[in-house]
This record gives sequence, structure tokens and C-alpha cells, in this order.
Amino acid sequence: MKRKVNHDPGESSAPKPAAGLIWARPERPRTVRPALSRERIVQVALSLADTEGIDAISTRRIAAALSVSAMALYGYIERKEDVFDLMIDAVYAEVPVPLPGPRDWRSQLQEIAVQKRAMMHRHPWFASLIGRRAVLGPNALKQTDYLLEIVSQPGFDMTTCISLLEMFNAYIVGFVLREMGEAEAQRRTGLSEQEWQQQVSPYVQKQIIASGRYPHLALALVEEERSSDETFLFGLTRLLEGIATYAAASHANHEREW
Repeated sequence: MKRKVNHDPGESSAPKPAAGLIWARPERPRTVRPALSRERIVQVALSLADTEGIDAISTRRIAAALSVSAMALYGYIERKEDVFDLMIDAVYAEVPVPLPGPRDWRSQLQEIAVQKRAMMHRHPWFASLIGRRAVLGPNALKQTDYLLEIVSQPGFDMTTCISLLEMFNAYIVGFVLREMGEAEAQRRTGLSEQEWQQQVSPYVQKQIIASGRYPHLALALVEEERSSDETFLFGLTRLLEGIATYAAASHANHEREW
């Protein structure tokens, strides 16, 4: 798994000690300043990011919301990246790890995917942060370990499980980023999706559908669209079916070799 822990290009090529991780540094006892704790700092940071966006996060804004000086925060965090790490791990906890049960691996992965998408909509900043580097907080590690356990059920080796899990996560994040793009377009233009469609409808009708230059696209445009929820589940189902087909083929090849 060491290949997963990447370092920022601007940093020294020598890896930093593990003590640099927020998870490796003990928190200051709450008795020193009862009003402060990492939990309180994260609560404020989540509220700011959810309402104003990730760019609103700064030690100054967090300190002001907690009615303390910015210097008072440094007994609990050392840099803004610490806050990001804590925020990410806090929202990972919103996607519960189900108890072991008789369900098959596909239904377990689908449940996680649906819940993770919902969580990402509650926290629109999340998708833009998690691709930066490996997530090493306890809630994230617990979920990743659980997902690797599920993906390994068809009998894949761990290297294959990691690749499949990356593909699974990429589908969820990519889908949500597309949805977030529509939300950002609405914020930027002030037009809902329906209003935007009405505005561009004359162009679409004349230049795409009636022109005959784009026959396949024209056919797609007159077809009834799936809802976003239906589209997400459609793609997710095809992805899981593909993994199942790959598992069956791998088992068949293994049996032939024996």
C-alpha cells in the first residue's frame, strides 16, 4: 500500500515522519481550554465549508466562530491541512460500515455507494479534497478495510481488490462531480436546469435535431431521460455486473490451469 501515500511535488523528496500526521499527534487535554477540542474545531469547519465552500476554511474564520484567538487553535491543529484531514474523516463516519450479514457482495457495495453519494451531496466540498492523497483517518481506514473485505469475497488477490476498489470509488466521485457541476452552473448563471433547457431549446432544435448533422445525438435528445438517481444506479449496476463477470472468468481460467 506504500504506493498510495503520495507526496506533494513541492515538498522534499524525503518522506516526512509519521508524526506529521494529525492522527499521530496527541490532542491537548480539554482541561487546558474546555471550549476547544479537535471535535469542536471540526464542527465549525464543517459548518463553514457546507454553507460557504471549502475556500471559507481558515484558522482565522474558525477561531472567530469559536470566539478564541487563532493562536489558541495551534494546540489542536498545526496547519489548515490538519483541518481538512479531520473534516474528511468526520464525514466518512456518516457512511456506516454495516454489520456482517448474509447479503452478497454486490448488494453491500451498492449500499455503500448510495450512502456515499448522499454524503457527498451533503458536503459538496468533499469530492474536491479526497483525490489529493491517501486518506489515513480512522473512519476512512475502517471503511476502506471493510470495502476491501467485500471486494475480496469473489476470490480476488489484494492487488486486484485495490484496483477494483479504486474503480468503484472513481465511479462514485466522478458521477457526483458531474452533478456538482450542474449545481455550480445554476449558482453561476442563476438559471435552473429547466430554465437553461428552455433558453437553449431553439438552438438545440435547429442546429442539432433538425440540421441532420448529428443523427445519433438528435435521437438521444428526443429520448426520455433517466433521473439522476436512476442513472447513478444504472451505471453502478453495470459496474458491479462487470466485476462479477470478471470474477467468473478469472475462476474459469484458474480451473483450466489446474
